Amino acid sequence: MFKSLSIATLISIASTSAFAAGSQSFVASDASTISKVCEIAANQGLSEARKFGAQQGVFVSRFSPSVECNGEDIRTFAKAQQRMQNTEQSVKAKLVAENTSRATELCMKAAKEGVASLHKYRSQARNLKCNNLPVKQFVKEVRNTAI
Repeated sequence: MFKSLSIATLISIASTSAFAAGSQSFVASDASTISKVCEIAANQGLSEARKFGAQQGVFVSRFSPSVECNGEDIRTFAKAQQRMQNTEQSVKAKLVAENTSRATELCMKAAKEGVASLHKYRSQARNLKCNNLPVKQFVKEVRNTAI
């Protein structure tokens, strides 16, 4: 039988330099072992939290609720924090024209403003390929990439 343990809060601290770099770190609101386990889960992941917890006599179950962090199960909490950190660390791409040809200009316009912006260039855009892709597919891929 597992005991359900909980902590009051974890405090999110983002120093000016850490915030500029896009990273957030969590610190425990008190000095308890459970708070430290939650802090490690937020910053380093569930596996590290389980290792640290086991060393301290706090066993984090992979399958049933055992520890709560900020009112939610540690597994859910750790997964949400990792997802947030991953999205913060995603690399933004920059779209750069390789040359100054008319086709390149149209591809750049479509990427920035959408395929509909090429309406008045219909004859030139009909068979337009951007990076060896049809213009519609190219724009779709560019939109899925953070710019």
